[in-house]
Amino acid sequence: MQKLRFKDEMDTLEIIEKRLEILTCARLRDKNKIKHAISVQDRLRSKSTGWSGVKEIRKWRNLHK
Repeated sequence: MQKLRFKDEMDTLEIIEKRLEILTCARLRDKNKIKHAISVQDRLRSKSTGWSGVKEIRKWRNLHK
């Protein structure tokens, strides 16, 4: 009976360890995606000098009044 209980506890610990590993890897992937998105935005921003998003929005709002 004790051996069975010990085995069940070990199985539970293995499951928890695997879940933590999965969560940790998912967080690292999310960080990599965020860093990549930031670098893409920075690269696009550097190419769009002289363009103002605020002016564009105001222009479109004024057209639809």
